[in-house]
Amino acid sequence: MKDRSQIWSIPNLISLFRLLLIPLLVALYWKGRTLAALIVFGVSAASDILDGQIARRFDMVTDLGKMLDPLADKLTQGAAAICVARNHPQLFLLFGLMAVKELTQAYIGARSMKQTGQAFSARWYGKACTVITTTCLMIMFAFPKIPESWINGMLILCAIVMLVTLALYANYFIKSRAAAVPGKEQAS
Repeated sequence: MKDRSQIWSIPNLISLFRLLLIPLLVALYWKGRTLAALIVFGVSAASDILDGQIARRFDMVTDLGKMLDPLADKLTQGAAAICVARNHPQLFLLFGLMAVKELTQAYIGARSMKQTGQAFSARWYGKACTVITTTCLMIMFAFPKIPESWINGMLILCAIVMLVTLALYANYFIKSRAAAVPGKEQAS
């Protein structure tokens, strides 16, 4: 979809809706309304699945959507990590790792986009990372008095998945850029 009118496609509007849910999620959590916050988090996660399915099924994939959808994911996850860090300060480490991972990916993705002229869709490992991180954060939301050992285990799991995902994306972007440059061989 190259038409500018497609900026306001249903999937992009759903992603914008998810962005608007973030302040509500944070406000509910900080007011101690964890069940309501968990429901908002669940609606955001479900609508993430929905926007992707609609975009692919009805050929509504846009470059804006390729950027807006993961932005909504990461901002929601970051807000959730900060909320949970209220009771479990070690979650600030997860938030920091998220920030480093996303900024690094954004940088190498932007360089690749500049060189290749195309925005890249999420890869399966990026989606898996989102599912694992969101699931762990939802568990922490649902069970605010969960034992620290469980929190630490989920933190370690998320950290490993994020680092592996970052390495896989870096490799993917490097190969994509190399393939776009005439005369360069693509590593196998």
